Order: sequence, then structure tokens, then C-alpha cells
Amino acid sequence: MGQGDSPSPRILALIPAYNEAGRVGGVVTAVRAYLPVLVVDDGSADETARLAAGAGATVLRQQPNQGKGAALRAGFRWALDAGCDAVITLDADGQHDPAEIPAFLDAFTARNADLIIGERAFRQMPFPRNLSNTIGRALFSWALGQPVRDNQSGYRLLSRRMMEATLDSREGGFEFEVEMIVTCVQRGYRLAGVPIRTIYEGEKSHIRPIPQTVHFMRMVWATRQAMRRARRRERRRTRWLPLLTLPLIGVFGAALVLAQGDASDGDGETLALYPTPAPVTFIPPTPLPATLPPTLPPLEDVIGMPLPDMTLETLDGRSVRFRDLAGQIVVLNFWATWCVPCQREMPLLQQLQDERADVRVIAITDPHLGQTEGAIREFLARYTLTLPVALAEEDGPLFRLFEVAQLPTTVFVDRAGIVRLRHLGELTEDDLSATLSQLVVG
Repeated sequence: MGQGDSPSPRILALIPAYNEAGRVGGVVTAVRAYLPVLVVDDGSADETARLAAGAGATVLRQQPNQGKGAALRAGFRWALDAGCDAVITLDADGQHDPAEIPAFLDAFTARNADLIIGERAFRQMPFPRNLSNTIGRALFSWALGQPVRDNQSGYRLLSRRMMEATLDSREGGFEFEVEMIVTCVQRGYRLAGVPIRTIYEGEKSHIRPIPQTVHFMRMVWATRQAMRRARRRERRRTRWLPLLTLPLIGVFGAALVLAQGDASDGDGETLALYPTPAPVTFIPPTPLPATLPPTLPPLEDVIGMPLPDMTLETLDGRSVRFRDLAGQIVVLNFWATWCVPCQREMPLLQQLQDERADVRVIAITDPHLGQTEGAIREFLARYTLTLPVALAEEDGPLFRLFEVAQLPTTVFVDRAGIVRLRHLGELTEDDLSATLSQLVVG
């Protein structure tokens, strides 16, 4: 990777969870004995998020349910923004023993690997899982061209560069973990494994056998073809390598002499060219209060009322006052950089801001909500966003007024300054068109 020479790499436990209210609290409590915990609630309909936060985890919520792969990538983005050197992924259903976390940490330090997979004993699995995993392992190892003892285990450690390499994936479900191994091998990163316990307690699997078996077989074939193409490209690249190395040897030797001269001070002591970064403290964001204080009306009374006159500070140091927006349709979008649906809808909101002179879009985020101001600025640059970004605290009056408990949440205010609608989840072009048409007619 990796972790450089730092004696204490910053490592986070990442737990994707979907409707695991009965188990997630116990898992989080056990894992926190070893590492800080981030839980990505993947559109759960139960109390998963609340119980995970109550057990001490930082919780990211994504709506609607998007699959394990999407949840893991959201967690990877959060971990990268937080400066983590690696993450350990565990399932929320109790199938992974947190007491084995030290084995991953030891392997990370000793082997300098980018992807470390927890390897289960298939013989200890119930039928037919033992058979399907054995067959799947053999097929995938054949396609990859090297043995992989457990290609579907979700108990893993990923280095920082391994997390970065997976962010462009489009796999949403369990197949993402298989694709991850292919990415590791194709990039020449180091793959390793550690033995782990095989735990099954009769829980219901989220895997759909027939469609996911078909998809897995397609991935096996695609992996086989991709590895063949990679080997052919490598043979073509290395055909003239012996001749190319002759001038490079001289260049490298000269560079080495210069580097040795620059990397020492007057006393001949080697300087630290890459100092160890300062450690990061993981502080879970403040949860929203369970009930609104008496000074704020309940949400059902807010809809149909005038938008309160508030002033927001923007990322560029300016102020936005709601009363100055009279005569325009106002769209208040609550979002965060790690929120996958937010990432998808942002270009649509930017287009709305650019094309409609009668509409004012304000993107509202908390810079302490699993992100930093630097991450926000990088996000805006990546998506070429120029719409105003206002900063507000998650436990402040604006978030509480509209009871923002998931991201994204969008509030629509008509030209008369009346709050008309709160939309939960990702906006589509049809959503915007229908809502704006109603506001214009109204």
C-alpha cells in the first residue's frame, strides 16, 4: 500500500447494514473494543441506524436500499476523506467474529498487503452453501489465473489505494466483493488471506440464488477474458524491455546520486521527506434529537407555513438570507459528499440552477457530518458545481425544522415564500418537473 513507516496506521471498521436492528448493536459494541466503527445503513426500514448510533458507531444513511456494494463504496469515501490508511469490513449479522480483528491488523503490518480476505472453512458451512462456495472458489480461481481460497467472504481489510481503486465500480450487490479481487490482481496490488471462524446461526441470507448465480457466472467469464487480455498486453509491453532498460539504467543512476544529495542536511543525516501525518480522532456526529423543542413546530405544521427568515453562511464566506429570495422558487437540498444518491442528483440540481432564472437552489450540508470542508470543495470541483453551498449544523434549527433524518432531503418553497413539499431520497428529472409545475401553477 500502503501504510508507510507509521507505527500506528489509522484503521476504521466499516459495517454495511440492511434491516439488522436485532444484531447490529451487539456487533458494533464488540467491534469498538478494537477500532472506531462506521455503519452504513443501506435503506433499512427498521431501527438499524438508531441502534447502531446508540452503540457508539458513526452512521451514514443512504436511501433507498442500493445494495452492499454501494454501501461499501459510500463507507470507503467517508474513510478516505477522514484520512484512514485502511478499513476492515464486517457484516452486521454476526457472522464475523470481531475478536479476529487483531489477525487482520497483524497481517496488514507484516505483509504490507492491499487486500486481506478472511478465509472460511467451507466444510463447516451448512449444505448447500458449502457446495456452492467450493464450486464458486474453483471457478473464480480458474478465471483469475491464481488460487483464491475465499472469494465471497465479506470480512476483509482494504488499504487506502485499494479503496480508491474500487470507487468507479458500478456493482451494487454482493458481486462487488468479487470484482474487488479482480481489481486488486489486475493492478498488481498484493492479495493475502487470514483464516477466520465460520459462523452460521440459521439467519436468512439476502442473496437471491438464481439471479446472482447467473450474474456470478457472467463475472467468472468476464474475469477470464479480462485476465487473458491483460496477459497479452503485458507480453507486448515486455517484448522490447531489454533494449529499453539500457538508457534507463544511466538515468536512474544519475537520479539516485542527486536524490541522495538532496535528502541529507549539512551533517549528513537523512531528512524525513514524507513525515507521518497527524493522527485523526473519529468523533461520531451529534444525533438529531428524538423530539423537537417547543420553539419549533412539528413538520406537518411547517408545510403550508412561510419559510422562517434565517441567514445561512456559504462555503465561500457569503451570506444568504431567506427573505431576500422572495419572488423565486427556492429549493433547499440537504446533502453530504459521501451520500451516493446526493452525488447522482447534484448535476440535475446544477442544471436547474443554470437554466431557470426563477429558481434558486441552495445546497445545505454540515461540514462535520462525516466530511470536511476540504472534502466538500473537492466534491464541488469534481462535479463542476457552482450552485451556492450553505453550511449548517445537523443539530441546528434548519435541520430540525424540516426533520432531516436521511440524505438527500429536498424542501421546495414557492414564490410567495410558503413551504410546499419535503422530498425524501434522490430526485429525478421527472420529480423536479412535476414539482416545479405545481409550484408555478400554484
